[in-house]
Order: sequence, then C-alpha cells, then structure tokens
Amino acid sequence: MKFRTVFSLIVLLMGCPTKCAVVRQYTCDNFFQSWCQLHNATVQMDTDVEASVFPRVRQLGFIYGSIGNFSHTFNNQLFKAGVLRVFARGTRVTHLTMPSTIEQLYLRDNGLRTVEIDPRARYLLRYLRLQMNKLRSIAHFDHLTQLLELNLCDNLIVDVPLDTFATMPKLRQLILCGNHIKTLGTSSANIVHLPSLTHLDLGGNFLTKLPLDRWQLPQLINLSVRDNLLTALDSGTLVRRFPLLRILDASANALDCRSYHEALQTFVNRSIVHLIDRRMCSVDDAIVLAGDGTRRTNGLQPDEGETRLEVRQLKERIFLQQRTIQQQRMEIEQLRANLTTLMEQFDLVAGPVRALDPF
Repeated sequence: MKFRTVFSLIVLLMGCPTKCAVVRQYTCDNFFQSWCQLHNATVQMDTDVEASVFPRVRQLGFIYGSIGNFSHTFNNQLFKAGVLRVFARGTRVTHLTMPSTIEQLYLRDNGLRTVEIDPRARYLLRYLRLQMNKLRSIAHFDHLTQLLELNLCDNLIVDVPLDTFATMPKLRQLILCGNHIKTLGTSSANIVHLPSLTHLDLGGNFLTKLPLDRWQLPQLINLSVRDNLLTALDSGTLVRRFPLLRILDASANALDCRSYHEALQTFVNRSIVHLIDRRMCSVDDAIVLAGDGTRRTNGLQPDEGETRLEVRQLKERIFLQQRTIQQQRMEIEQLRANLTTLMEQFDLVAGPVRALDPF
C-alpha cells in the first residue's frame, strides 16, 4: 500500500507581505521514500528560494513551472534537504549554476542557454542529461571529472573539442546527437584517451569526417554516426582504433562505393552489427559474405545472362534479409544497453530499495 504526503513550497511575491504568499503543493510517495514531484512551481529570485522548504528526500522533480536562476542559493537549499537527484522536465531554466553536491541532474526541455561551472569546485556529478535545450558551448565541462554519463542531445552546439572529455576517466556514455556539430577537433595534438567509454552517439550532426587517428577508445562497443555528411569511412582504421566495437550505425550518410564495399566486408568478417545505407553500387560487389568463396560467381560465364540475373536477384533478397536482421540485432543491443544504464541509476539512488522513476 502506498501513502502520500502533501508538502508545500512557499513562494513570496515581490513587494507583498507574507500573508499573500503563494502556496504550491506537491506529493511525495512515502512507500519508497525516494522522490517527490513539484508541479508548476515558479521561483524567480533567491529570496523566493530562501523562503521555500523542500522535503528531505533523495530525488526531487520539477514538472513545468519556472526557475529563474538555478543558483548557488537554490543548490544550498537542495543540499540542506539531502537531495541527490534532481529532475526538471518542461520547467523554464535559462541559467544553471552547476551544483557541486548533486549526483544526478536531468534537465529536459527547459530552454537552458548557459551553464556556469566553477573551475575551483569539486563536483560529485555522475549523471548529467541536458537534452532538448539551447546550449551552444560546453566550456569548462572538463571540470566534471566524475561523470559516468553525459547527454547533450538536441542542443545548438557547433564545435566540440574532444579533449574536453579526456578529463573524465570514468565516462561510459557520451551522447551528442541532434546538434550542429561540424568539427570534432582538439585543442592540442595529443591523442584523446577515454578508457571507459562504451557508447558514443554523434548522430544527427553535420560531420564531414571522423578524426579516427586522434581517438583512443579501447572499450567502445556502440558507435553511432547516423545522419551526418560523411562521404568516406575508413573501416579498417575504425576497427583498429576500437577493437571491441560491436554496433555501428552509419545510416543516412552518402558514403562512396569504395567506403561502402570495404565497410561491408570489414564489418561482416568481424561480426559487427552495422547499418549502412545501400549506395548505387554493383549488387555483386555490395553483397559481401564471410569467406573468399562468397565473392565468386559460382562458375557462371558472362554470357549466361539469365542465370546471372537470377543470382543477382537472389543476392538482392539475401541483402535485404541481412539488413533486417542487422536492424533487429542493433535494437536488441540498444535495449540491453539502456537496461544496464537504468539498473546502474536505480542502484545509485535507491540502494537496496528500488525507486520508481517518475521521469
């Protein structure tokens, strides 16, 4: 049986005595004692925050409403309440002062434009998701050294220096999809080494090439570069730089035929689940299976046109079946990765008790 307790967030109006304070109510689930949700709260000034009382819970969610400045004062109030995990979905937050005591921070669809990170602070943040906002820069993100997951999907970021993440030795998932990224440069000539990274999503950007020779990602399993402007892909270098790679999504890129053929041959031989759009290339060359024998024409002579046409049609069907199987395998692997992430987050938040995630 679940019990709910009603709390009040008191917001004082500017120029108004205490008696005309606005009382916002939110409910907490006392069965799990792990999270509370606050609906349509409006906190514009630090004086509003100082007059507010938050419940002593580990997870606190803001749904819609507005937080004028996610400031140090706001962070201190959360710290006093013992909050370790904060959500804000659809809540207007234009400026974020990164909290040093929060372990998980998820801001989704907030209109967030700026993030203030203090180089002198020691941040405990492990999971950071700022998707569907209006960020243009990731300046000073290199000071978030304890991150396990960073999600900046669907922002307005153009330039991403990869060595920004070189200070994050524990980083496992880096999700940069849906931005305006044109380059993945580095501020130095050094190799970017991310020893723990297993998932890298660069889909939906404007990349024309991948600086594979500058990356060292020994644990990378899942790489997505879908929907970019790539015309060439060095599959040989890719598998050498990422020896554990098992999933590659390079769909919606106009790869040339040479890259296309080499990619099919390389990935099939290494049992890498891959999605690559079929180019206007020869069917015989495009259908690549493991083993040398698969590249023969089974003794057919060039003048046996009808038989060659049947073989061509058969290979076409095989290719389509292989593509369907590859897509299904990729979906399964992605679901498995998502499940692992969720289990890690629940372990962090709830310990022996599994919390219900309201978001």
